[in-house]
Amino acid sequence: KGMTDLFHPLARNDSPITCGSLESCEAFQALKDGVQGYYTEDDNGDYADDATWVLTSSFVILTMQSGFGLLEMGNSTNGNEVHIMIKNVADVIFGSLAYWLFGYGISYGTPSTPFMGLGQFGPNGTYVPSESGLLFSRYIFQFSFAATSTTIVSGCVAMRMKFMVYCLFAFFSIFVYAFVAHWVWADDGWLNQHGMHDFAGGGPVHLVGGMNGLVAILMLGPRTGRFDGTRPKSSFKPSSPVSMLFGLFMLWWGWIGFNCG
Repeated sequence: KGMTDLFHPLARNDSPITCGSLESCEAFQALKDGVQGYYTEDDNGDYADDATWVLTSSFVILTMQSGFGLLEMGNSTNGNEVHIMIKNVADVIFGSLAYWLFGYGISYGTPSTPFMGLGQFGPNGTYVPSESGLLFSRYIFQFSFAATSTTIVSGCVAMRMKFMVYCLFAFFSIFVYAFVAHWVWADDGWLNQHGMHDFAGGGPVHLVGGMNGLVAILMLGPRTGRFDGTRPKSSFKPSSPVSMLFGLFMLWWGWIGFNCG
């Protein structure tokens, strides 16, 4: 009875507090209006659920970085393990920076043209507050696609590219990917408007990554002694079939997140 004295005069007469009596209480109405003002309709909408689901799909896709690393490491010769794995780390570090600076804006920024996006470079929380979680989760999700496209090249140039050169590639490859992603996946992208349908990133991710890898190996050439007979074939024996199989499984379940996100 002591606390209810503060909120409703009927309580002092030992009268039961009903829904009708609470509705007539000014203190209760003020508390109710304050709660409703704090939790808006947008905040209680689907934004949190959508962001959680998109982030979950992103984490599944980003496990492919480990899968690619294990697959490439197992296919390379002994002594190249750290170099292979650190390149996959560079994909995430330099790729995420590049995608935040200009990649997301080119791919999905507004306003936009059929060729590229023209806004939202360096996305931040100054947009609609209730949608900020969805914005950042979408950035992580789209970056996971860009990182996958970049890391394809890591295996193509295994054992024959300096680490600092690869770091530069990991940064600027996002620039190439961002344009193709806009053409295919943005609502006003020119390939999208011509009816192109992409499945699981086959165009912007795998085709772009494969073409980048092809250009790289044509520029670098084969590993020293690989085909000219100056080194025995045993020098190029894969170091770990077990790592290759672990990488295979991680790539398998990593692809699950591509479409459902």
